[in-house]
Amino acid sequence: MTRGEGRRSYTPEEKVRLVAETLRPGASVQAVSRRHGVCSSLLHRWRRDARAEARGPGGAVPRLLPVRLMTPEVAAAAEPSGKPADGDAPPIEIVLRNGRVLRVSPATDPAALARLALALEA
Repeated sequence: MTRGEGRRSYTPEEKVRLVAETLRPGASVQAVSRRHGVCSSLLHRWRRDARAEARGPGGAVPRLLPVRLMTPEVAAAAEPSGKPADGDAPPIEIVLRNGRVLRVSPATDPAALARLALALEA
């Protein structure tokens, strides 16, 4: 190979940015690869690596638990004292589809949390 071009290396930040771009609604790996001059198989590998990293050590898939949002009225009725029942509980971690992570108190207002999640997904 004497094309005069060296192998291009990508920073972790570039990889994250390109993978995130492929995950946007309506985006395709092929379109992103053409737009940025990156081989589509490389983008597929980075996506696969990102999924494996998200699973954590050992490759275990995180267990997803159902979440039910309550209106403030229902939440107030569930906690008659007005104080959160789990004031010392550890924060809840929510990973959005775009990879952003929210860490919130279990006492966080569900309506505010829903608005925040929608804003961060955009």
